[in-house]
Amino acid sequence: MTEPGEPRRVGVVCFDLYGTLVDLAPLDVACEALAPGRGGPLAACWRARQLEASWLRTAMDRWADFEVVTREALDVACAEFAVDPDPEAREAARRSFIELPPRAGAVEGLANLGRAGIQLAVLSNGSSAMIEASVRSAGLDERFEALLSADAARAYKPHPAVYQLAVDRFGEAPDRIGFVTANGWDAAGAAAHGFRVVWLRPPGAVLPAVPAPIAGEASWATVAGQFAPA
Repeated sequence: MTEPGEPRRVGVVCFDLYGTLVDLAPLDVACEALAPGRGGPLAACWRARQLEASWLRTAMDRWADFEVVTREALDVACAEFAVDPDPEAREAARRSFIELPPRAGAVEGLANLGRAGIQLAVLSNGSSAMIEASVRSAGLDERFEALLSADAARAYKPHPAVYQLAVDRFGEAPDRIGFVTANGWDAAGAAAHGFRVVWLRPPGAVLPAVPAPIAGEASWATVAGQFAPA
């Protein structure tokens, strides 16, 4: 058993994408063009409706890939804000979702893990095409051994089938897979599947009330010290 403060010994570390590897803050700017003066709240609503739709589709077994979910969530958010953007503006906002920059410290954190000899992967709700475009746009496309999409499970995190994709791809037991996310619900889901989860905890955020304790918390500046090769 790993003692408090000791690095978790793993064969691979998987990363969530949206809000973890890439920064969602630029969505505020993109949405400002749709709703002047209300770009931030509109972007937050867009993200909330996107996640809500992914969970509902999984619970109801009504699969559609994340590109569809993202587009539909933007339309719903615009309707809530009484915004009727022209098709060009709507497409520009949607495109902004796959052109997000890396989170501050992500490039350095990934490099440090790579130098330690740990395999790295993305495990995301994004479609395969969205993940590939996002990591390429963020300049992270050569960092990862695998880009794992919920497409293959036809379900969305936190459904266990999505986390199982990493187990199947790397042939590692769940407790030999590290997982890094900035999303509390994702941290809980991965921990419930047995992963060694490190949470990039946003200020003021709390974990959902579920019995799945995470392994620890970190920032991008300290995440490399949380893991060591198994």
